[in-house]
Amino acid sequence: MKKILLLSVFVFGLLLSASGQDYLNYASGKHVTTSLGDNNASKITDGLLSGSVWMCFPIGAEQWVEIDLGALSKIFGAHIYFYAGNYTPLHNWKLQYHKDGKWLDIPGTENNRNYSARVEQRFTEPVETEKVRLITKNTMDFGISEIQLWGNDIPKMPYGVEEEAPKPYIADNHWVCVNQVAYNTNAPKGFTVPTAKDNMRFYVVEKETGKKCFSGKLKNGKGDFSKLRPERDGKEYYIEVHDAKMGDAVSFPFVIGDRAIQKMSYKPALAFMNDVRSLVGTHPSCWGGTPWRDGTYYSYEMPSMILLYLTDKAFIDNVPVTLNWERDSAKVLSPDFKKTTDPNDRDAQTTLENYYTLLEKPKSMDVPDLVQDIRFAVGWYLLDPINLEAENDPAGEKMHAQTIEQFAYFLYAYPAMKEYISHDFYKKVLDATMRWWNRAGLFDVITTVGTGKGRECPGHSIMPNLFMYEVAKREHLDNPERFLDAARNQTAWIIEQADWSDPIFTKGQRMSEHKLVTGLTHYYLNYLEYAPDGLYEKLVELAENYVSLSDNMWDFRRFDLTDNWTIPGFNECGNVAGFPACALSLAMCLDNRPDLKDRLVELAYAHFDNLYGRNPLNAHTASHPDNGFEGVERGFPYRYRDDICARLEITRGSLSSLPGTEMYPFNPKGKNRWPEGWTAFNAAWNVSLAYLNIFEGHQDIGILKTL
Repeated sequence: MKKILLLSVFVFGLLLSASGQDYLNYASGKHVTTSLGDNNASKITDGLLSGSVWMCFPIGAEQWVEIDLGALSKIFGAHIYFYAGNYTPLHNWKLQYHKDGKWLDIPGTENNRNYSARVEQRFTEPVETEKVRLITKNTMDFGISEIQLWGNDIPKMPYGVEEEAPKPYIADNHWVCVNQVAYNTNAPKGFTVPTAKDNMRFYVVEKETGKKCFSGKLKNGKGDFSKLRPERDGKEYYIEVHDAKMGDAVSFPFVIGDRAIQKMSYKPALAFMNDVRSLVGTHPSCWGGTPWRDGTYYSYEMPSMILLYLTDKAFIDNVPVTLNWERDSAKVLSPDFKKTTDPNDRDAQTTLENYYTLLEKPKSMDVPDLVQDIRFAVGWYLLDPINLEAENDPAGEKMHAQTIEQFAYFLYAYPAMKEYISHDFYKKVLDATMRWWNRAGLFDVITTVGTGKGRECPGHSIMPNLFMYEVAKREHLDNPERFLDAARNQTAWIIEQADWSDPIFTKGQRMSEHKLVTGLTHYYLNYLEYAPDGLYEKLVELAENYVSLSDNMWDFRRFDLTDNWTIPGFNECGNVAGFPACALSLAMCLDNRPDLKDRLVELAYAHFDNLYGRNPLNAHTASHPDNGFEGVERGFPYRYRDDICARLEITRGSLSSLPGTEMYPFNPKGKNRWPEGWTAFNAAWNVSLAYLNIFEGHQDIGILKTL
């Protein structure tokens, strides 16, 4: 019977060839089963991409999709279409075929770092089988729209699938997309008119007087007014364009001033850190079980605050104090206090009670809010360094390296905070850090490379080990060189293993990318005499990669130059918020490459612009700009519910989302990405503001080596 069926398939293939069709998809219309028993699984072989998706909700075990071909078939390759709308494509999987009652791997089909929504796989050797399956241990939700299994002739993608063609967006008036908040006086100043068809003239107009202060011409949809440097700070301006065909248009207003980006960003950025404290912030919840609602071992809140504090201590010390240790203590210790029940927060109540009872009080009640937030995080982790991410994470509950390495930032920066935090508290942290550093694996070369979730950014331990080197020398600890050796060895591994053309090492690390780049640049700028061979060349290659991906009307660093502007499936704003730290720290290493350096600086400021409105939605990243932001005329138009998960919608200063690939280069009606804030996004923002302070000369890079 099998031979008859195989002959029928062969004859059918000849008939198709005779009619001009040479391609045979053996999977078309075939029966599909899945590990989750999804009754919509048949959509994987129905030839439709639009609306035909099988979702996998991970439970920590292997998941699989099996296609029964109905007859022995010889397969030479496969086309796989992942669903990318609001979900990331499947990162890790392989194909297997069934033979003699066993599942065997199809050679050459194992994928470990995929970011493409459309994957073509040509087998190194054809396989004869009745069944093929895709198997994965992926830990993220994902979707599959279609799997095709081809005979000897394999077409180019897409082929044999129907998809709804995106309708081009047609604007009836010009869009003038600007940074709605602020441009710094002596910095690059750009904007985009995506509707512009030619190099039309634009004007920068002073809002108060209507005076035209600057004029220029658009080039490829971009305008530049960097040469405009008003003598008076803080005045508002707008862009004006004139067009006989589509009419005149103006932008949202914006401020130009000395360090205006920082000054108008600090208020929401600092307020956010107050509001998201677990249990004692704006909601009695502790989603995730760390000091910050929705925080986790890799989300970097405490280090980001320390970097920000070190680069603008005088300003932050003089921000009016709003937090009160006595008030928060009374709240938590009250018998009437009722916390919520959230994922992984089972130890939170006890940890916080211990924070207010077992650790000493602050030196005084007028400690700056940011320092109180830093101490809150350090104390929490000191009492409970074991944690587990709220979402399904294969790393599990343990003492994570990225938790313990955060202590290094506090220990290094302690001299800048000693007027507010006791030496006894510092000593407790130092002793615990020295006990836990090796246990957490921080002397080792860490070779894990994470996915787009941002959990395991390669090289994250470089900067913490360099900080511990300084701490060990300052405290006269034994063998401080072991920390320097760990940083050097980790850097050498990056030089050898990191492939900048593979997004898994750059934008594919999402909001965590800055950990790697600032670690490398910190090493180069402050420890060059100890650097392994090839560090400078590696930094130049990274800079060239950034520039090559950014030649577009938005001055926006893309994910790749083929299908993706932004990281597939994920909310983009954390990566955009953290990119200025990457670009500016890298620029500081390239004084002998002025062309490359200048372009990196342009890109850094352009990403602040993108975050604040210069994007295909003409919208600021905040969906609730009324919560702590200034100067925002149009916030992100899509909102997340404020009564679930970490309740970040009710905090001040929460970054929400930005346009994804579906809206680029200019389609504001494209599919929206998940519009939810995250503490990791704001942490990345803090880091970029810190490096902006350093780059603009408000603080020297040496602050990260010698206080």
